[in-house]
Amino acid sequence: MSRNLLTSFLITLLLLCSNSKSDGEITIESSFNPTTITSSRTSTYKVIVHGSQQGPVGSMPSVKGLRFSSPPHTLRSASFINGVPSVRFELSFTVTPEKQGTFVIPAWPIKVENNSYLVPESVLKVLPPNQQDRIREAEQRQQEQDLRQAAFLEFNTPRPYLFKGETVNAKISLYLWDRLPVTRIEQVPIKMGSGFSMTELGQPIEQRNVIKFNKTYSVYSWDFGLTGTIPGQHTISFDSTIRVRVRNNRNSPFSGPFFNDPFFGFGREDGLKISSDPINLEIRPLPTLNRPDNFQGAIGDLSITNIADSDRVSVGDPIRLICKISGSGNFGAMPAPNLSFGEQFKVGPPAFSFEGNENTKQQGTQSFEFIITPLQAGLIEIPPISFSYFNPEEEKYYSLVTNSHSLRVDPGEKWLAPDISASNMARQPVTKSTQDLLQTESEPGRWINVLATPTPHKSIIFWLCQLLPLGILIGLIIYRFKRRNPREEARRMREKQLESKAKDALRHKDISGLHQATRRRIRLRVGIACNRANTSALSSSEIISLLNRKGYSKEIVSEIIEILKTCDELEYAGEASRSSNIESTFQRSQAILKKLK
Repeated sequence: MSRNLLTSFLITLLLLCSNSKSDGEITIESSFNPTTITSSRTSTYKVIVHGSQQGPVGSMPSVKGLRFSSPPHTLRSASFINGVPSVRFELSFTVTPEKQGTFVIPAWPIKVENNSYLVPESVLKVLPPNQQDRIREAEQRQQEQDLRQAAFLEFNTPRPYLFKGETVNAKISLYLWDRLPVTRIEQVPIKMGSGFSMTELGQPIEQRNVIKFNKTYSVYSWDFGLTGTIPGQHTISFDSTIRVRVRNNRNSPFSGPFFNDPFFGFGREDGLKISSDPINLEIRPLPTLNRPDNFQGAIGDLSITNIADSDRVSVGDPIRLICKISGSGNFGAMPAPNLSFGEQFKVGPPAFSFEGNENTKQQGTQSFEFIITPLQAGLIEIPPISFSYFNPEEEKYYSLVTNSHSLRVDPGEKWLAPDISASNMARQPVTKSTQDLLQTESEPGRWINVLATPTPHKSIIFWLCQLLPLGILIGLIIYRFKRRNPREEARRMREKQLESKAKDALRHKDISGLHQATRRRIRLRVGIACNRANTSALSSSEIISLLNRKGYSKEIVSEIIEILKTCDELEYAGEASRSSNIESTFQRSQAILKKLK
């Protein structure tokens, strides 16, 4: 116990001394590790600031042919070297080469504690790939080929061209190899490319035991309507995302985990993006030769009928005229026929309804319901409806005409204005009959001239009922005001923010962010429990020392030591000593924090 206290005291003294050092004691180092790599490897570029734990401020120069990771890993440390205190701040960048050659990072300026310094020059050599790199690249290409056959998309259309405004029945199919450990389809296929519009994808049609590439697949298919919108050559493809179980491998996102791992049920879950092969489709403009004047954009193979719900009405009575267009065509964009009935009828706007394949809206019956009102009496005729469409298979225009309907319109009743003078002369006083009156008998009671008005404000009970809740409320407000501590409120808000950051890291599967937030929460909770003011400056050894001094059990202290060690490895070394499950890590840290009270 005394040794830990002495170490904590020396580290605190070291930090205080480092903050008071002069500018001349700050030195800068830079290096690549390793300094020579092949074009398929990566290196680490480190900038080390000795004599200060304050983060440097500056802009690193870009080097053509090298790609630096952003943001860098940071490391703050304080230690004793041969009895001499040493503090430093370290930045680590992962460097990926884009070509071969010798690359020089020139000296570049940074600011530390408001003073300017130069980062020394560093050199990295990138050599051609060796035999092992070529074998690794060949294995990676084979894995990519296997991965493409494990899950892929197929897109089918009836022909390689469409006319502008034409709707065709298209199909997209998702093939999933039965040996692929798929947990769910995270994202249904999404269209990539302009020049087309499509209907929404509904529930897929599932097929099992489909044989392809000498493998057994489960196939999920979506039928939809594809409509050309912009004339010209266009490329269309589809992207989808599935969730699969993979082994815990930190070197690669997959590395062939579901091709050689017999235990599919173990490991972590990751997303896999699937893309279909791009297909070139031509959208042709509609021909202008022999185009009818009443053509409004209907395309397909269609027929038309109309029905009136009555053949005899009076002037002003509405009639429902239903026009039905059936067959295969662009029902999703088909306009209503134009009715020209002259002055004999008043025509209202149509109501639309569709019966057929809701997924594609390419086959079925489109109904247009018009409300027409006759304006003249007599035996009149509902004129026929003319309709034109373009047949894309024959590339011709066709015009159709419906039958006319005979309609008998009665004149109806006429309204006569009343004679006002005659009604005034005939006005006589009205006498009430007494034959329907019923005589009842009742006993008279006490007669009261006015009703008594209650006066509750003169009652003592009324005022007690009003003042008692008011007094309790005022007392609670005073009690809350006296117990309010700004320092405790600030700590409570800080703890809520750190808990929110930990939950965000868990949601985004950010293991490094989760451990950073966990370490800060431990610092804050230990500082509150041990009544320390500046909790953010507590080091790992100080935290352990405070816990031992407070009298926490060895089990809690050992668990916190293990969590802090994992956090330090992730932040300072860039990786943990062993892989961990982010869900279990979060639950474990929550349980430990509940014990720190």
